[in-house]
Formats: sequence, C-alpha cells, structure tokens
Amino acid sequence: MRGGRIVAKAALPRRGRIRAARPADGTAQSNGYHPRVRRTLLRFLTAIQLTRLTMAYGAIADMWLVILITRADPSFADLPASTLPLWVALAAGLVVAVGLFAFGASLNDVLDARHDRAFSPDRPIPAGRIRPHQAAIVTSTCLAAATMGATLFGLPAVITLALVTLGIAFYNGLAKHVPALAFVTIGLVHATHMAIPNHRFGFTLPIWLSMTHAIVIAMLVHRFEEKRPAITPLAIGVTAAGWLFWSVTVLTWGWWHTDGSWPLNTPIWPGVLWPLAAVIGFAVVARLKTRVQSGTVASEKIRRYGAMWQSLYAVAWFAAMGLWKQALMLGGVAAGGFLVMTAIKEFTTLLATPVQYRES
Repeated sequence: MRGGRIVAKAALPRRGRIRAARPADGTAQSNGYHPRVRRTLLRFLTAIQLTRLTMAYGAIADMWLVILITRADPSFADLPASTLPLWVALAAGLVVAVGLFAFGASLNDVLDARHDRAFSPDRPIPAGRIRPHQAAIVTSTCLAAATMGATLFGLPAVITLALVTLGIAFYNGLAKHVPALAFVTIGLVHATHMAIPNHRFGFTLPIWLSMTHAIVIAMLVHRFEEKRPAITPLAIGVTAAGWLFWSVTVLTWGWWHTDGSWPLNTPIWPGVLWPLAAVIGFAVVARLKTRVQSGTVASEKIRRYGAMWQSLYAVAWFAAMGLWKQALMLGGVAAGGFLVMTAIKEFTTLLATPVQYRES
C-alpha cells in the first residue's frame, strides 16, 4: 500500500537459472538425450574428431610390427624393445604411435582453424566445440605422452621421435601447401616413426611399403577432396622422383645392414607372396569402394581402408616369416580397430539425430 493506494505487484520469477519445464514422462528432453549426457558425449566425440584417433590403429600396427620382430631376432637382444617385458614394450609402442598420430592431427586443426571456418565448418574448432587454446593443450599433451613412451626405448628412440616431430611440424607449416612436397613428407614421417623402437632395424622392406602406402593414400585423398593447389603432372613427376630417391635410400640402407637376407633366416620366396597379396588386395578394395563414390565420401573410405591395411601389411610380414602368433595378434588389431572405427562413426550419426520412438 502506497499513499492509500493498493498497488498490485506482478509475479516476478526468482533470480537464478531458468529451468526448462520437464515433459510429463519426467525426462529432460522428450526428443533427445539428457543435457548432461549429451555434453559428455559431445566432449568425447570432439576429442575423437580433433585427434582422429579412429585412424591411429594403423600407426599402432606399424610400431608393434617393429617391436615384435625385434624381440624375435636374437641380434637385437640388447635393445630395450627386447629386454622390456612384452606388455611394457607394446604399451610404450602404443603410447608413442597414438601420441604422435594425435599430435599431428590436432596440430593440423589448430593451424588450420581459420581455413576450416570457411571450408570445414563441422571440424571441432570452427564448430565451437573446443576453443583453440584448449586444442593447443591437447596437442602439447599428445606430444608429451609420445615422448614419455619413447624414453622407455632409450635415447636413440627419443632422437628419432624428435625427427618425426620436426617432420610433422614441417608438413603442417609448409609442405602441405606444395602437393609434391606434402606427399613425400607424409611418406617419410610414416617411415621414420617405425624406427623409433629400433634404430638398428635393417629389415627395411616393411618400412618402404609403409612409406609407399602413405604416399599413395595422401595422393588419392588430395584428388578425391579436390584440394588446392590441384595435383598437376609436374607434381606427380616430382612426387615420383622423391619417392624413387627415398626408396633407393631406404632399401639400400637395409641391404647394407642385412646383406639382403630377411630376419630369422626366412626364405624370401615364397614368403614375399604374403605382402604382395596384401598390396593387390588393397588395390582391389580401394577400386571397389570408390568406383561409384566421389568427393569426401570416397576420401573417407580411402582413409579408413588405408588405415586398416597398414595392420594387414603387418599381418602379411609376420606370415611371410612364419610368425603366426604375432600375425594373429596384429590381425586382432586390424579387426578391432575397424570395428571401433565403424562403431564411432555410427555413434556420431546417432548423437546428431537420436533414435525417436513413435507410438503406433
């Protein structure tokens, strides 16, 4: 009451958070996930997309291939990869492989944030799901983890990891803007990272195949995504020259260290048929999967099957040397990695459009 007058006060909401009304069934949202669940799932999905972890199992297979061959060969009995307990050596290899892979992928997103706002707005940084400084922290953490894993393999492993890191930085800072230089750099990074657990590894055929495979995948992805600058005949020629130079270098170094023999006195024939069959298999599958596809769909398929085939190459090398236990182990990595990659892909779709139920 003011001055003899009765003033009606409108009902005002209390200060604080405004809560959305709950539907009659008691759930937070009748047509989606609970907000807290959705936030948690989005954080998980953001980390996966930023680091591209679904593609990392190919790098793990490469690392484990070298570790397991090193342990099987008595000439490397003095190396940490042989003296460490098996589970420790494999765990260290996994940390190094995943750490380096995630470092390279997240560094690419951090440096390309402005470019992605225009051409890839669904990436985590331009989409606003993670801030640039947070992505930089993830990038640094991945590199630190990889370095810690490499220390278990000794000082040469840390030095080799530093060379790989410089290669990744060179690619993201300069080489990716020049197609021929980008393709060769990607191949060299894949080849060099395989030497981290064993700097004396003389059986360079698997390293050469990994390098070649990475170069081919990079060229196919560039073509399907129609990246700029486009691949010109000159770029193809320079790439071929770079590949030839490093192929001769890698294979000659291996021949000099092994006198042309395979590990464990394995006969080259018919063992070489296993990796040869794997190469032919990838060519056939890549052709079938991209025959009626184009653009980003074809590129995604090439990336996915390219990662899986790195594991299958490792299986083929073990089969060629008669190491069937190791072949089964890496076969499990290939199958498990492909299943996880497929499950995360389906999970991403489901998160974007949750399953709805309709009463009949």
